[in-house]
Formats: sequence, structure tokens, C-alpha cells
Amino acid sequence: MKRLVLLSLLNLFWVPSLNHAASPLPTATPESVGLSAERLQNLTHHFENEAQRGISAGYVLLVARDGKLVYQSAIGQRDIERRLPMTVDTRFRLASMTKPVTSVAVLMLIEQGVLHLNDPISRFLPEFSHPQVYKGTNADGTLITEPAKREITVRDLLTHSSGLGYGPGFDANHPLAKVYGTVNFGSPGTLAEKTKALATLPLYFQPGEGWRYSYAHDVLGRLVEAVSGQSFPEYLDTHLFKPLKMNATGFYLPPTDQDKLAVMYTHGGAELGVKPSSFAWYGDAADTTRLPSGGGGLISTAGDYLRFAQMLANGGALEGRRYLSPATVALMTQNHVPADAMPKYWGAQWSGLGYGLGVGVEVDITHEPYAGFNGDYSWGGVFDTHWIVSPRTGLVSVMLTQIDPLGNKVTQPTDVDFRNLLFASLTRIDSSSSVRAP
Repeated sequence: MKRLVLLSLLNLFWVPSLNHAASPLPTATPESVGLSAERLQNLTHHFENEAQRGISAGYVLLVARDGKLVYQSAIGQRDIERRLPMTVDTRFRLASMTKPVTSVAVLMLIEQGVLHLNDPISRFLPEFSHPQVYKGTNADGTLITEPAKREITVRDLLTHSSGLGYGPGFDANHPLAKVYGTVNFGSPGTLAEKTKALATLPLYFQPGEGWRYSYAHDVLGRLVEAVSGQSFPEYLDTHLFKPLKMNATGFYLPPTDQDKLAVMYTHGGAELGVKPSSFAWYGDAADTTRLPSGGGGLISTAGDYLRFAQMLANGGALEGRRYLSPATVALMTQNHVPADAMPKYWGAQWSGLGYGLGVGVEVDITHEPYAGFNGDYSWGGVFDTHWIVSPRTGLVSVMLTQIDPLGNKVTQPTDVDFRNLLFASLTRIDSSSSVRAP
């Protein structure tokens, strides 16, 4: 596989001509907010090298501190075959970075008093009444179930403690894997149809008694529809994306923006190097019949997502408009699950991580493979998309690329390098800003 040619490399530390209309946030010099411009340059050098090695076709990275954008970089290509460079307005499939957005939509409804964390979801989605729980398998392969001790609540969905699961991609060794694979959230259909089918399946465990990554946020998207009376895309657009000026964010990409979409690549052969993914399980970005998945369906830019993350970092407000109260953001971004929940599911390397209401939360950074602080929160996507808010330092950062994990030969997770290089750029630890999440 031929090596990548870097058609575009954009490094912006502080650019006086970068006005607010072109920038997702006001700009500043790195030094003015306690960061090293020289060390931020290491982000560029590292990901330049990653693109040259064929780890990915290209990357977009943004770094803000105390609400000011101090670094942005677009490296490599969004489309190798057509020789289209990566740019800061390149569109990316966010995958599970959609989940925190869905969580915020639900929390906004909770703040309106029309929904509560401990509400049974069957109050709004009656198909989830009287769930059954998996107990075992008979010799003939039929499933053994028992009635759930209680119903699934909104809190259970937000914390992945509902007992729901994902398909074989996450649960291949479990007897329920094939059963959950029958509900194809990648095929055309409505959220109402898909969630009704999902509600007929046994739960992996009693609600509230375990942790399992799942279709919970897809159900939450349907819950938003049932409670608000709007379609899920319409609710997000009306109450979050338009007010936040996330104008490039949505579940579908208009025909006029198709050239801005980063091609999905994968690794092929025995050597590193990328080729266009042929699996297409992530769907056609222009297909408006594609399910608006609350768990992984959004398409966006690094700048749009930076605005969303900065809103959370500010305690729920941005540019004079409030979306959540600081108390709700604090509730969302603190740990809600037992200490062993994440390592039991993901492996021992996750032993320092907890889970809040739709975000991962650092509870013991000494057990993590990267730099950071207790209280940092984030949630990445399967296509190697990442973001982080660090309340102690005031850092907010986004890193996007597009790699289909099927066939991935990279053993070092991208987010480890991303976080190490990000925190290495600090020249002082504590934020000097008065606008910080509690």
C-alpha cells in the first residue's frame, strides 16, 4: 500500500484573522492560558507521523482552555483516492460520541419536570412492561427466563445498568448474542419499530444489578420522542444543535456536504496502511431512511462537538444561553456505577474508570494508561473518535478520525497518545477561569 501524501497540514495556535464566525470558540495564545505552544506542536508531529505510517488517513484536533481555542490542526486526507485534504470542517461519523448528546437531551427533559431518573420507562414506552431476564439455556437451545424483579428505569438506561445488550459485535460469546443480533438497528426502520422489537428480548441481568454496553441510548432516543412529541432528530435540532450553533451536526448529510465527509478506512493485509472500508455497516450518510441512532448515529465536525463539550465544561451554558443547570452537569459527570463495573466488562485496563449518565468518568487516574486527573470525563466512538473535558485544568479537546475497527491492526489506542500529548502541554495545572463545571 502506497504511503499517504499529506495534502493538508493546518496548525493554528493563535491566529488574529480567525474571527468568531470561523472559529467554534474565541481564540487565544496557548501561553495566555497556561499551555506551551511548542508542546502542542507535538500533537501535530505525532499525528503527522501516524498518517504517514498508515494508522489513519488523517485527523482533526482542537484544543481549548478556559473557553478559548488555542490550537487546531487538520492533518492528512479525508479522501485519499480523490486527493481531498482533511480540513477543520470535515464531517465525521461520531459513533458512540452520540451517546453524551442523547444523555443531555434526556436530562433537559428531566429539568423540565416531564421525566424523572427513577421513572420506569414503561410509563412512556409500554412495550417495556414486565421484562424477562435470561437465566440459562435448555438442551434444545431454547432460552430460560424469569420475570424481572423490577422494571427498567431512565437511570438504568443512562448508566447502561438496564440489562439490555448489543449484538454479536460486543457479545459474541454470550447465548443472547444471536438473539440481540436479530434486532438490526442498521437496517431501515423507525425508532418505535426497533425499540418494540428490542423490548421482546430477555435482559442479560436484573435491572440495576450489572453493567453492560447496550442499545440503551437508542431506547433513550425513542423515549425523547415519546415524552416530547417531536421526532428525535427534530428535538435535538430544535433544543440543542441550532441554539448551540452546531450547524454541521445531524443524523444525515445533505447532498451539498457529501464531499466534506471523511471516508471510512480500515487496515488491510499484513502491513499497516489503510484502504476504504468495504463493510458499510455504519450506513450511508445521505440515506434519510437510516435509523437516527441515539447510541451512534450522529455526523458532525470537531468544531461543533467542541462547542457541545465546552457547554458541559461551563456547567451547562455557552454564550449566555443555559442548556442544563450546573447541578445536573455535576450529576451527569460523576460516577454512578460500582468500582468493578467497567473492568468486569471491558477488562482490567479500565479499572480506573467509572460511568456517569452517558459519559465515562475518571475515578482513579493512577490505574489508567494515560495522563489526566480524577473527574475528567469523556466517551469515545468506535471509529477512533475522542473528546475530553478536564474540570480541574479547564481543558476541552476533540480528536476525530475515521477507522473501521474491523481489521484494525493497531495495538496502541489513539486516545492514549492523544491524552498524554494534550496534558503534556500544560505549564500549570489548575484552570484560571471562573467559568468551570463544579
